[in-house]
Amino acid sequence: MASLQQQTSLVIILMMMMMITFFHISSVRATVYFVGGPNGWTPMFDTNGLTLDYTEWQSPRTFQVGDTLVFHYRPNEDNLIQVTHQDFERCNLDSPINLYISGYTKIILDKVGHYYFLCGYHCSQEQKLEIIVNPSPFPTTAPPPLSMPPTSQSNLPTSTAVNKYSSIFISIFIMALAYVFLY
Repeated sequence: MASLQQQTSLVIILMMMMMITFFHISSVRATVYFVGGPNGWTPMFDTNGLTLDYTEWQSPRTFQVGDTLVFHYRPNEDNLIQVTHQDFERCNLDSPINLYISGYTKIILDKVGHYYFLCGYHCSQEQKLEIIVNPSPFPTTAPPPLSMPPTSQSNLPTSTAVNKYSSIFISIFIMALAYVFLY
């Protein structure tokens, strides 16, 4: 039978591990979305050459506070402009909230609400995107910084999410070790 001091130590270690697991899981809930998938932020066309809008890309996704949008585009042929709803509807470029021209832009969705993006060159071809950001069910922290942009657009994934189960496994393993060493 374990002494009272060993039992108290075990309880403290278990509580600390549960807290670490909770905070780690909540911080890895953010998802990184590569807008447009492998094609990146470009005008989209169907097999008949008809223009598609970004609603099809956006529709199966649910965006939450803490998620990141990555726009990969050709700097001399495309750009990224964040605008108001009214300017989005009219493809008005006169009052941008933000203008990005680098060819690689990441936007951290840091608040609930609507975000509106368009391309100044191809807005009339429906190269525009409305994102609705929902509150996160967990407390959020900023996602880790992304590495340098990929060299080829064909290598872009459509989204990535950190595996939350690895932190649970690690926490259980550490708790089991603590139990073995204390008893």
